Amino acid sequence: MIEQNVTNKDCMELLRQRMCGLFWKIAEEKEGIIIDGVPGYNEKAQFVGGKVINLCSYAAVFFGKDEAERRKMLKALGGMIDMCSGMEMETWGILNGLTGLYRLKAEGVYDEVVSEKTEAVLKETMDWRTFVDEKNDYALIHKPTNYYGVAFGIARWRELLGWDKVGNSDILLNHLLKHISGYSGEYGFMDETKGEGRFDRYSILIPAEITELVLKTGWEEPKLIREMLGRSARIVLQMSSKTGWGFSYGRSIGAYGETAVLQILASAAQLGGVLTKEEEELAYAYSVHCIRKLILFWYDEEMQSINMWEKGRRTDGYRNKNRILGENLSLSMQVIDVIEQWKSLGYDCSSDCKWPDDGKGIQDGLFFCRFAKNEYDRGLVISRKGGHVWSLPLISGGTPYYDKDAYLPVPRENGVLEAVPDVHHGSLVPEIILEDGTKLMPICFFDSIKICGEDGCQVKLSHMCRIGESAPTVWECEDGQGIQALTTYRFLEHEIEREDVFTIREGTPLKEIRLCFDTFSEGAVCAGNKVSFGSGPIVSIKTENYGNGTARETGSSVYQEDSMAVIDLSVAGMAEYRTPKDSFNTPHGPNKTQISWRRTWNGEKELQLVWRIKF
Repeated sequence: MIEQNVTNKDCMELLRQRMCGLFWKIAEEKEGIIIDGVPGYNEKAQFVGGKVINLCSYAAVFFGKDEAERRKMLKALGGMIDMCSGMEMETWGILNGLTGLYRLKAEGVYDEVVSEKTEAVLKETMDWRTFVDEKNDYALIHKPTNYYGVAFGIARWRELLGWDKVGNSDILLNHLLKHISGYSGEYGFMDETKGEGRFDRYSILIPAEITELVLKTGWEEPKLIREMLGRSARIVLQMSSKTGWGFSYGRSIGAYGETAVLQILASAAQLGGVLTKEEEELAYAYSVHCIRKLILFWYDEEMQSINMWEKGRRTDGYRNKNRILGENLSLSMQVIDVIEQWKSLGYDCSSDCKWPDDGKGIQDGLFFCRFAKNEYDRGLVISRKGGHVWSLPLISGGTPYYDKDAYLPVPRENGVLEAVPDVHHGSLVPEIILEDGTKLMPICFFDSIKICGEDGCQVKLSHMCRIGESAPTVWECEDGQGIQALTTYRFLEHEIEREDVFTIREGTPLKEIRLCFDTFSEGAVCAGNKVSFGSGPIVSIKTENYGNGTARETGSSVYQEDSMAVIDLSVAGMAEYRTPKDSFNTPHGPNKTQISWRRTWNGEKELQLVWRIKF
């Protein structure tokens, strides 16, 4: 099916068919369900039971073609809920399950579907107290702080179902707000860590998730959440494009990069008073394009499943393929929830949708959003120019993501220049090697971030980050030694430049500098300090003071990590030289080429390094 020939109405019908098909597959295969060779229920699919209840309750209530089919689906649903009640329930699974149960209550069919015996089991297993210590000031049990949002939703649904007295949801929400205020202060973005600076997709998404719960459950929207949602919505609008791609950095992106966009914009529009009329029109158009992308790109007809793992695609370990059933369920329901939110505002996602006129809702140029500024500066730069939208994250991934490519300070645009999840290649960030083998990078510890004119920004660092540790660590140098960095990015028409100026103190044991570049482009031709490509989104990369580049095809070459030199394929049998087959796969497909540079340090006190990409 060619995407441009598929109408929005066709997309909605495809979604309905897939959800109904999944409903009956679950009903018929029960605990033995298998999707693309993976058992649907397994020890690593910890949320799947609740997600089954959520999607299947929606399909049974709203997708029956007539009353007879509806009754048949409701009867089958009762068996599914009985089955899921005996499964181990965790956090997001519990939240999903309770959402589905309350939907049944709101539609007046709860007592018909859920037996008293099953309800008693669900009351025990679907509880926020399974991961919150109520007696210890509601402390989370081995969970990051964003799980207070999950706990709030669970508590609120339990109150509405009549399982608990009202009160705990308010306490849990206040704990979340306290954390946000404590680690983000005036900027109002949630650091997922306790001050390490992980500001990614979820930091921007969290107010939308809370807002959606607030609106569904009749709660009062906290002022802080409203303000956070407004900031999040404007970041997402700055990212908007007709491609329908969403977030391009951090973990758990890919398909969830699009659903984050959908949730943020729909919640902002439905809350009211957050977006202007022009912003709302752009938000709707962008959302429709993201919905199309989820339905037409992310679903693989051959696999009969969402595909985030195969045919050159890769996601992070958190969303590993063991969760394939749960991902099919939750992604479908996130799309449905967004469609329902827009419908409540009078928008029909199945109708034709025109992109707003240029200049309405958003302007081209350079946009900077600061996430936090305390000991270190954190923020996101977005460049819109020539039809391209680039995101430059100037953050820290915290433990253990700080040195992974998806968190490095590199401009990203889906389909043009992407990072490989969960790996450290160090693509497009200079790596400094000391005489004792210590590896340093100018990441994480940004002293200041400054926008310079219409096209650029500068970042200062007084401390290098030591690579290879479990957590971001400042390199502790000897007295009198040290390296400082001033990095300048320039976003030009179809060109991006990064310039690093390192100031190196006398006696610093620097040995060499390395750089690598992963790209979708192919047919590399190296000519001195310039590499040109025969095909692909990147036309060329030119460097200064890195030396000459060496190219290799990532799909077939085998190389020695230490030397970065292409090795003859005759050593392919040596396991130590092998590269894992998916180690160059991005969320949207495989990088085809890696270019490597390596030069010795010649004693310079000031070292200027530049790379320049044309696309």
